[in-house]
Amino acid sequence: MSVDYSPTGEEIVTGGYDRTIRLYNARQGHSRDIYHTNRMQRVFSVIYTMDNKYVLSGSDDGNVRLWKARASEKIGVRDYRERAHLEYAEKLKEKFAHVPEIRRINRHRNVPKAIKTATQRKSIMINSRKVKEENVRKHTKKETLSDRIPERKKAIVGVKK
Repeated sequence: MSVDYSPTGEEIVTGGYDRTIRLYNARQGHSRDIYHTNRMQRVFSVIYTMDNKYVLSGSDDGNVRLWKARASEKIGVRDYRERAHLEYAEKLKEKFAHVPEIRRINRHRNVPKAIKTATQRKSIMINSRKVKEENVRKHTKKETLSDRIPERKKAIVGVKK
């Protein structure tokens, strides 16, 4: 597994044993993009290029792959009409971001079936663990109860001071 910051420090790229490369905004918890191919094996290393346009990945099958950091961006020169059209589309996305259908379309990601089923299994496990914790809290004396810990805080092992 590998992690790398972008040269701007605004994004993080990760590669792992689930055979995907994920791009995150540094200040948000969910991935912005997920890259995968059928032939790619476990990803051992990922790195941003210095111009922040590409991501390089090395996997178990011995291949080095080059990915665009923004998959939907066109490589090369854009004329005035194309730039205007893309800016207009971005403004429309911002304007109607509160509409549930637009939000759903904007957040949709194609993920391999194995990862999707593993994610569903993990969410079932987390929900059953939450139910168990709530049942324990209901039937425990208030003096012995500890504070609830959010899921994101549970994953943190330690903080260096």
